[in-house]
Amino acid sequence: MMNGIQFIPNNNRSVIRMLSREYERYNRGRNRILMGAVCLCIITLTMVFGIAVGKVQAEYLKEARAAGTTASASIGGAGTSVYQKVRSLGYVKQAGRRVSVGWASAAKSAEGDGEITIQLLDGPAWERIISPAYTDIHGHYPAEEQEIMLPVRAMEVLGIDGPVEGMKVGLTVSIGLFRKEQEEFILSGWYTDYADLSADRGIGYISEAKYKAWGYDIGNESDILICQSDSMDWRETEERLYQDAVGKGSDLRVTACNTFAGDAVNRMTGSYEMAILGALIILSGMFFLIHNVMQISMAKDVRQMGLLNTIGTTKRQLHRIYLGQILRLLVPGVLSGAVLSAFILLVLIPEMLGGQYLSNYGGAEGLRIFRPGILAAAVGFAVLLTLLAAAGVICRVVNVSCVESMNYVSARVSIQGGKGGIRKGRLKRTDYRRWSAGRELWYMAWQNISRNKGRFLLTVFSLFLGLEAFLGTIVITKGSDYSHVIESRPDFLIAGEFSDWGQEEGYGNEYETRDAGEDPLETEGDNFVLLYGNRYDEFSPISREARERLLSLDGVDRKKSYVMEGAYMLSTMSGKGIKPLTTPGILGIAETKKARESEASMMEVFSENVVQILHDEELLELRKYVQERELPVDMDSLADGTGVMILHDHRLTPKQEKQAMASVGEPVYFTTLQSKEDWIRWNQATGEERDVMEDTRKQSETLTLSGYLDNREEGFPRIRQTWHGSEGTVYYLISEKGFEKLPTERKTLYMELNADEEKEAQVKAGIHDIISWENQRRRRNKTVLGTGSDQEEVEEAGIFCISKSDIRSEAADTIRGSRRILGCISIVLLLAGLTNYFNVMVTGIFARRKEFEVMESVGMTQRQKRRLLIAEGMYYCMIVGVLLLTAGSGIWKLISLYMKGKLSYFACGYPLWWVTGTITGLAVICIGLSAVISEFE
Repeated sequence: MMNGIQFIPNNNRSVIRMLSREYERYNRGRNRILMGAVCLCIITLTMVFGIAVGKVQAEYLKEARAAGTTASASIGGAGTSVYQKVRSLGYVKQAGRRVSVGWASAAKSAEGDGEITIQLLDGPAWERIISPAYTDIHGHYPAEEQEIMLPVRAMEVLGIDGPVEGMKVGLTVSIGLFRKEQEEFILSGWYTDYADLSADRGIGYISEAKYKAWGYDIGNESDILICQSDSMDWRETEERLYQDAVGKGSDLRVTACNTFAGDAVNRMTGSYEMAILGALIILSGMFFLIHNVMQISMAKDVRQMGLLNTIGTTKRQLHRIYLGQILRLLVPGVLSGAVLSAFILLVLIPEMLGGQYLSNYGGAEGLRIFRPGILAAAVGFAVLLTLLAAAGVICRVVNVSCVESMNYVSARVSIQGGKGGIRKGRLKRTDYRRWSAGRELWYMAWQNISRNKGRFLLTVFSLFLGLEAFLGTIVITKGSDYSHVIESRPDFLIAGEFSDWGQEEGYGNEYETRDAGEDPLETEGDNFVLLYGNRYDEFSPISREARERLLSLDGVDRKKSYVMEGAYMLSTMSGKGIKPLTTPGILGIAETKKARESEASMMEVFSENVVQILHDEELLELRKYVQERELPVDMDSLADGTGVMILHDHRLTPKQEKQAMASVGEPVYFTTLQSKEDWIRWNQATGEERDVMEDTRKQSETLTLSGYLDNREEGFPRIRQTWHGSEGTVYYLISEKGFEKLPTERKTLYMELNADEEKEAQVKAGIHDIISWENQRRRRNKTVLGTGSDQEEVEEAGIFCISKSDIRSEAADTIRGSRRILGCISIVLLLAGLTNYFNVMVTGIFARRKEFEVMESVGMTQRQKRRLLIAEGMYYCMIVGVLLLTAGSGIWKLISLYMKGKLSYFACGYPLWWVTGTITGLAVICIGLSAVISEFE
């Protein structure tokens, strides 16, 4: 204290600012590299996570719009008590109720012309589950009794070109089978949908007040729509809903699939767990990108700050001097990183995609990859890392003495005697005079990079981690490419078409809007609709002549092709055997009182059934599957021809599964359809004439039921099926020996043709010619059905072909867009990995400037200096290359096996060319950088 005035030494802000700027100028090389690292860190994190999240969201949006809902599970025909239980479950994100009321058509239109499905939704179902799958929503959901909401395509059918809220719409509503209501609705709103809803023209929504006016209550019975947690697959969802809400003894049926977001994540990374692991690896790589720059130059920074500490600079002043230069480089680094990230994600990538993505589901605007939240998080992460690294320098300065900080080196070398000191090295004499100059430089280079073993190992690990992340992304991206889904299909799939009436109803064409990875022959149309106009024993979906002509085409590989044979027949089985099918949920027939009284009574299934002949290879695969899982299925009876198996599309509830176990061994026999002659005569006869007509159908001997199998169970072998999936049909599998016991001839149900690659175009043209010839022949084969005014002329159903090359062409834009999106992630990760190597080399050179000056003073030439730097870089290159070829290869193998377990179409592969290119890139950077730095110096 002097004259009452407090004296604070070195408290001159202008001097502190001057020192901070001088240190910034002196360290400008390192600071520029650090600024570039901060910029690249922000760009990498914003692009990787923005693109990943955006692509998952886009895939979710695409699937939701195609399905017309965001729900991934449902419980059919449930009451209020079940609904309340579902809403209370922690793993249920959203739940709502839906009632399918009936159908509606324009009041003046013909019956069945442009029918609209009429449904009722409660508030949560519309707001959170259904409306997110629509676009261009105008107005509001119906609240008043006469209000209705319609899709745009339905209004087009009704002749409404310029819809206006409040306009009147006259409709005839069919409720159930026998009730019809003439209604004049008021349009409350409209929307655009993208779902393929078979024969109808979309869904019209009515109010709950109208539903009550018709005498119904949504609380009594409705379908519960559920959005479960994205981390739960469909099997776990069904199991837990049966356990927590429905009860395994209930007749209510739960259906579930993976969530759309979960499926999108699985296609990209395999699972949420793998996605989290990948995110941690990328964040670690960005940590090392910035950490390495600061760590390598730390010794120099500590000595500089130590000198200031020696002359009396306070801890607070050291913080202001050192952090001042860091903050001044952070500002341009953050700004450039943010601007470049926004430009790349808002302009460059959308321009590169060119509107290809989601072109059929509302446009590429659904792909939103720039997310301000992710950019803000990336900026915060980069700034935090930089400041923490800077704080480490300050901590080292204040925690050691002034003398120690002025003489600080990053490596601690013992100069005392002892077991680990230099004295031990003196015992082992090496005659360095015998070494060549080149060998001495390589030895010196190794000593330079390994003098601090901790920093050396950390640097090697960071380089390996960054490049491993890039190459791992390549393995996943190439293996999960959508083209593998297409390539897993046969070159040509040929099957019989639905009847004309069935196609008018919208069945048999679902494959046109279905994903290439889904079964193209899964349909909601039953065999009654399929065979309408062709319901006679001689009918074969693919004629014998067409089959032989197809197989005889030049270029068709018969060994790699597949022909499915079987027949359509009527089946009759015991009440106990059919019991799993008669409870609500699978078959459109009621359980009779007689069947309830005696399970031994025989019941005929209403509709025609598929009886498919299994190949020997398929029988072996089924036997292996059944034995491994110890399923209650009698494979011996199936193989020796005394039994048949029922294959279903995951249609049984837990209660029905228990009934199915008890049905093994129950009697079943088959009856042929009528001959074509009898079928025509029957359809042209009156009721009295039919009563006296003789039944000429043939009946098989009695076989036994071998059991039920679910084709959606995990690990189920690939058993090709013809048209299937409808709740009104039963699908039988039988062996060759068993089919010989049926009183009908085998028909060709389905074909897969594979062609020689060089002759594929020629085979495709030949197939189209044969199909055109066959369909023309069938169109000429017309049959008149009915009597009097009810007569109608029907044509024989034709055949169609699904070509892999056509699917590949249709999916080209989607595949190209997906590759470009994922390619951006790979490129930025590669850039980050190579930049990390570049930074390690350059920062190390800047930090050792005094060291090079000393070596030059004792005679080192520029050429020797360049060779020394190349040797140091090549050590890093070789070590990282060896790690990539050893540990890296093992990691890629594990990734491939993991992804193969998650995605059946995943193609395992080794990124040989990418590994070679990456190692070459490291070597080029090493040699080029050393040459440039040497010339610059």
